[in-house]
Amino acid sequence: MAACAHVEEVRHDFSADPEPVCEDCARAGEETWVSLRQCMTCGHVGCCDSSPGRHATGHHHESSHPMVQTLQPGQDWVWCYVDEKTMRNIDGRWIEVDLFYEAGIGYMREHVDGGGDPNVGEDHIHGKGFPLGRWVGEMRRRETAGELSDEQREAIGALPGWRWS
Repeated sequence: MAACAHVEEVRHDFSADPEPVCEDCARAGEETWVSLRQCMTCGHVGCCDSSPGRHATGHHHESSHPMVQTLQPGQDWVWCYVDEKTMRNIDGRWIEVDLFYEAGIGYMREHVDGGGDPNVGEDHIHGKGFPLGRWVGEMRRRETAGELSDEQREAIGALPGWRWS
């Protein structure tokens, strides 16, 4: 059984746009979005809640379409607005995952692949707005508290130059 019933009601066959944009920001001449989300009912592309416009959530409120998928490279999760759950399809099964971890590991990989050190300061903001420094602190706290899964600990530990303290 899926982590929420809505995942069975939406489309999963949208073709990838190599250069997606927030449709609403583009109409307004803005390019200030942080990340993009695609509606899994109609394909509308809007900016995330860390963006000034929050157009993906606005689209949900206007349309009642329940789910979006991330369009951020290196990330593969979906979000259900109705059930407030983040999920990933693993071997044909939808499982619930931790959104802050998922977004953060994706942004950290992007940061490291671009030549950045993974041991950023607490106030470090990645790209147009992700709190990567806060993510690092939280992952270190979770590791100390034994709250990371083996898979999460392994993925973070595999980041070149990563230190747990």
